[in-house]
Amino acid sequence: MTGSAKVFRDTARHFLDVARHGPGYVPVHPNYPHFCTEFHSNDGILGDAREIHIEYCDRWDS
Repeated sequence: MTGSAKVFRDTARHFLDVARHGPGYVPVHPNYPHFCTEFHSNDGILGDAREIHIEYCDRWDS
């Protein structure tokens, strides 16, 4: 991952949310095996980027 310190500072709560809630979400929702969030260009934090998708998966081979 690359980016400015400001972007990571402004978005850290989203990464923490995925890390905190992902492991507990997946076992309770077996038909939806990942927990995710997205930053969109209209959120005002990505500059010229279109979007970023952050995803927690219990198993990456599923």
